[in-house]
Amino acid sequence: MSFRSDIFWRSACGNCPDCGKPLRFADSSTLFQRLSNIPDTCSNCGLVLRRKEGFFLGAMVWNYGLIAFGVLPIVLFSVKQQWLSIDSAVKLAIAVALLLPPFIHALAWRFWLGTYYGFLPDQLPSGGRRLDD
Repeated sequence: MSFRSDIFWRSACGNCPDCGKPLRFADSSTLFQRLSNIPDTCSNCGLVLRRKEGFFLGAMVWNYGLIAFGVLPIVLFSVKQQWLSIDSAVKLAIAVALLLPPFIHALAWRFWLGTYYGFLPDQLPSGGRRLDD
């Protein structure tokens, strides 16, 4: 199995993993869809970005990973350097764990789409898969 990094970076930058065009919302999208910052389908090629139930779990893993391995080590480092007290570090860590996930949700979705299609490029419509899967 080989990883297609071009697909990952295309998706991470907010473009469609298949056609590479910027992802745009249809005029009929709901407020929740616009806030989530990832449309249901690509307006250019029709790639279904929000697939069947359970597909969102990959974005949750990315979201957790970005916080647990990206942000919280900085808090721990700040405690080790004595820039923060233990009490303030715990409060900051709880605040980060509760408040940051909604703000990085769209980034986590883009990383998840890039990871999924980077490892499985034959699942893209240009690889022969149906658009409504």
